Amino acid sequence: MTEDFYYALLTGWFILLFFWLIIICFIYIRKPPKSILSKKIVLFSMVFFLIIYIILIVFRNVDSNFGI
Repeated sequence: MTEDFYYALLTGWFILLFFWLIIICFIYIRKPPKSILSKKIVLFSMVFFLIIYIILIVFRNVDSNFGI
């Protein structure tokens, strides 16, 4: 994985996380009557983003170990 692609992917994922948090916070504060947003869904989405970050870091470390 090249350096530019890696940093672009990491930056894009962070921007997606930032806007996702804004949307979840807005829905959580507003509390529409038919909303199915629960703490379980919020926790699941945060764990999902964390897992993807860990996978990106692992791929970066594995790739750098092979000297590519």
